[in-house]
Amino acid sequence: MMRGAPYCCLLLGLLVLVGCAAFRPPIVLSPEQIEAGQRIGISQQELRKLLRKPLYKFSPQELDRYLGYLQVVEPSLRLRVQHLARKAVGQRYQIYLLGEFPFELYDPDPLFRLDRSDCVVFSEHIYAMSLAHDWSSFFALLQRIRYRNGEISMLTRNHYTEADWDVNNSWLVEDVTEILAGPHVRRDTVVIDRASFFSRWKIGQEIPPETFVLSWIPYEFVPQILDSLQPGDFVNVVRGYEGNRWVGHVGLITVAEDGTRNVLHSTSPKVTEEPLLGYVEKWRRINEQRQAENERIERENARRRAENERRLAEARAQGKEAKLKPLLPTKPLFWGFKFLRLREDALDRLRELDGKDFPRVTGPRWQWERWQGSGTPKTREER
Repeated sequence: MMRGAPYCCLLLGLLVLVGCAAFRPPIVLSPEQIEAGQRIGISQQELRKLLRKPLYKFSPQELDRYLGYLQVVEPSLRLRVQHLARKAVGQRYQIYLLGEFPFELYDPDPLFRLDRSDCVVFSEHIYAMSLAHDWSSFFALLQRIRYRNGEISMLTRNHYTEADWDVNNSWLVEDVTEILAGPHVRRDTVVIDRASFFSRWKIGQEIPPETFVLSWIPYEFVPQILDSLQPGDFVNVVRGYEGNRWVGHVGLITVAEDGTRNVLHSTSPKVTEEPLLGYVEKWRRINEQRQAENERIERENARRRAENERRLAEARAQGKEAKLKPLLPTKPLFWGFKFLRLREDALDRLRELDGKDFPRVTGPRWQWERWQGSGTPKTREER
């Protein structure tokens, strides 16, 4: 049995915790919030509960209700994005969350997650929620954003941010990198080899390589364009090596009351909001560390190359196979950003694009095509 001072301290700590939970300040609803709730049949008690609850603890039923309320109370798409993104702060990070199940089994993960996210999943979910007015419209718009032309399949998922996501969602966001960067813009020619990427699943081998121009702004010039960024803008973080850069992370722009531009993103261990300039400074320091580490790795690799050449020569002389030391990988650096502007008229653009099928969402095409012709299902290799 616990006695004396330690027991008293433990008891006092428990009382403090209970007290903090019991005396949370009540949420005072504005007349506009009360009216918005009444319009869609949400009681004040339920509304207070939804306002207090983090987004990542919502059930689908609660999200259905809250999206309807938010459409009424906040007419600005940008501010809905900012509100929902901030309501998700603290959501647990987990990479590679989503797949195509039950449509396909290549990646049997589900089509949505509310409880956790990675950087792309987070941004897609927040955009879809901000555009939607209930659960059904959220789910449909989420698939329309995740997949080219809304066709759910591994082959049509937007795997490459700069060459797939940004391009296929031009109805939702507009690339403003070159406009913002002006003379400071940088352009890289990148080859996207989708067939190589899909080879692990033995699909998509007929897809030819694509040459793509990646435009970006070096992080040194971000302070000059900071005030031009708006809530809901899509941030692409450019990483890689000299001559081999790519978009390696994404997030959303939010604006604090004092005008500070923040990046709100899903990153390990959880969704966080931080000043964009603070993010730049953090990664500038990481770059310094990585450059020093890469120099050490390159020296070690030079030693290994020399050792491998010696082993190859000895093996040839003896008619044997040489056992070579693998080279160590270097770490990619942070270079800068792409910025894409959220379109206020995104839904109108999508309606014009999809026509009567708005929002267009379909299952994998091969599931229907393989039964045509002779009536014999095609094999995976034939597909």
